Amino acid sequence: MKEKKLCTYGCGKEAKFQFKNGKWCCSKYIYKCSGFIKKRVGKKRSQEFKDKMSLIKKGVKATDETKLKLKILRTGKTSGMKGKKQSFETIQKRRLATIGQKRTNSFRKKLSLINKGKVVTEETKSKLRFSIEQIKEKYPTFSKIEEMRYEPGKENIKIIQVHCKNHNCSNSKEQGGWFTPSRSFLFSRIRTIEIEGSGGSYLYCSDECKEECPLFNKSISQIIKLDKITAGIIEDPWYTSQEYQTWRQKVFELDSNKCVYCEQLATIAHHILPQKTHPELNLDPENGISVCKKCHYKYGHKGECSTGNLGKLVCERIKRIKRKEK
Repeated sequence: MKEKKLCTYGCGKEAKFQFKNGKWCCSKYIYKCSGFIKKRVGKKRSQEFKDKMSLIKKGVKATDETKLKLKILRTGKTSGMKGKKQSFETIQKRRLATIGQKRTNSFRKKLSLINKGKVVTEETKSKLRFSIEQIKEKYPTFSKIEEMRYEPGKENIKIIQVHCKNHNCSNSKEQGGWFTPSRSFLFSRIRTIEIEGSGGSYLYCSDECKEECPLFNKSISQIIKLDKITAGIIEDPWYTSQEYQTWRQKVFELDSNKCVYCEQLATIAHHILPQKTHPELNLDPENGISVCKKCHYKYGHKGECSTGNLGKLVCERIKRIKRKEK
């Protein structure tokens, strides 16, 4: 009588399959053998083994036959995570592991091809949207600042509407109007209020309203400063953006748009006498030189103009402003 071969991996069962390495196993797939599983429990693969496997598999692609076999094996089987929720710790680990990583162009193309032609239904969109109640609960500060409502006739799909920041716009609160912002636009405003603690990223219904609004692209401190200048409480310490651009252009013209040090194309107009020490010469073209970015940091911030020295100086104009505020 022919003696039965036992599984090499110690499960005690009869060996039926021989692998390429000459070992015999009770199962066609080694990971289904109870003896192999017992040996592997609690063990971790060494970095040396991982590196070897990485080199072996590098550039190797699964054949169509292998893909078909895997597809047949998975047919009818459900994921082990189906119906389960990941813990907060797991979500945080996955988030931290992917921070700073960028998707490759090949990966983006694959996603593009997978999603090509797919249309997201309104029902799916409504599930993904936040309700006004959820926003009020999660973002109380934003909810106090911005008024919200559902678009009339579309309450069931939770389309949120807000007011335009431009007071002269028909969609503003002052005019009794509403508009529907994009999701990214709405949450950009929420982020600046709730997380950053500032008041930026105002909600505008159009680019025209954005450009027309006097508050656009200005921080809270800038707005307070402008109000003080308008009221005559303080003097304008430097100059307007338009005045600076005019001065900058004149400086470039005097130097033929070339850096005075290396004669490359000039990109920065640098004050010869610092703005903090000589504010009366801020808009004098003769007090400016044209420099490139490299030379500006190499020569422009040395000696009297160094950042350290300028940080210690307070010009007389700023002193006057502080006295007026008192």
